[in-house]
Amino acid sequence: MDLFFFKIAIALYLAASVAYLVFLLTSSEGRAPIAFWCSVLGFSAHTLSIMHRAIFSKFFPLATSFDALSFFAWLIVGLFLVMRYRDPSPIFGSIVTPLASVLMLFGSTLSYQIREPLVPILKSWWLPIHVSLALLGNGIFALIAVGGLMYIIQERLIKTKKIGRYHRLLPSLETLDSINRRGLPLGFFFLTLGIISGALWAGSAWGFYWSWDPKETWSLITWFVYAAIIHQRIALGWRGKRAAMLAILGFVLVIFTFIGVSALLGGHHAFGTTSPYMRTKGL
Repeated sequence: MDLFFFKIAIALYLAASVAYLVFLLTSSEGRAPIAFWCSVLGFSAHTLSIMHRAIFSKFFPLATSFDALSFFAWLIVGLFLVMRYRDPSPIFGSIVTPLASVLMLFGSTLSYQIREPLVPILKSWWLPIHVSLALLGNGIFALIAVGGLMYIIQERLIKTKKIGRYHRLLPSLETLDSINRRGLPLGFFFLTLGIISGALWAGSAWGFYWSWDPKETWSLITWFVYAAIIHQRIALGWRGKRAAMLAILGFVLVIFTFIGVSALLGGHHAFGTTSPYMRTKGL
């Protein structure tokens, strides 16, 4: 049943993406509410999928790459829906729902089911704490990057004096810069808690807090990069386009650390058919 709801969620996110695209390319204002409610229904189905998997699988669904990607997409859409109440502009949804769709479609190509019982370390209550905090930080960085992309587009429209429909659809430069200013410390806070909780989990399980596993190393690099970005913003007053570009570059690093490191560099954070920690089968 969890896969049934998962596939419904993908279909609704894709429908929302198409509706947002039609809304952007045409003057059909009626497509925006359709896209929004498809997003809401998709998020509801996605929530049911995660809850069903958690209840009937008897483990918190974050132990596989499939689960991590699904949960990351769920967080991004959830944060977008929360933000939607503060900023009724539908423009964020036109990027967030395709991003969530891509993450879930990619996740659906990976393994989802565990043939063998989970190894004891993954039954720890540290698993949902550590992964949820880290992914929440990543989700906030995703929305900041989306805001950064919009800032660059909006600034370009203003400089070229193309004050038309897209200019009106996009939030103001002040609003987008405010999202960057408020979101960076918040995302950094959750990323920090995610790293600390992971170290405490490792300490309780293996007796050492840090092993310089590729994921740990790149997570630390990501932490230093965002610390530098926040420092430049606060101490040197970097804002506007420069802050927007750094937000986008930072999220590229987040995606590499989250997906690329596991796929290319391995380590004990890598899930999949070659991991000694998991034996899985495809969706």
